[in-house]
Amino acid sequence: MYVVSIDKRGRILLPSEVRKRIGVKERSKLALRVRDDGVVELISLDKLRDEVAKVFEEKFKGWREEDHEASKLLSEIVS
Repeated sequence: MYVVSIDKRGRILLPSEVRKRIGVKERSKLALRVRDDGVVELISLDKLRDEVAKVFEEKFKGWREEDHEASKLLSEIVS
C-alpha cells in the first residue's frame, strides 16, 4: 500500500515503483474506476489492450473466414 497526496489541481503522483510495476510511462493512458464500495481502481490501458488481444488471438486461433457460415452463404449467393 502506498500513501499519495493530491495537489490543488487534483493530480496524484504515482510513486516510481508503482509506475514500474504496472508498466506505465509518461503519457500512458489509465482507466479509472470507482467501485460501489468507494475503492478506486486504476487500470493501464496498454496492459488491458494486451490482455484483450491475447484472448482474441487464442479464441480465433486457426479461424479461417472462408470456413465461416456467413462467408459460405455469401459465396453461394454471389455464385
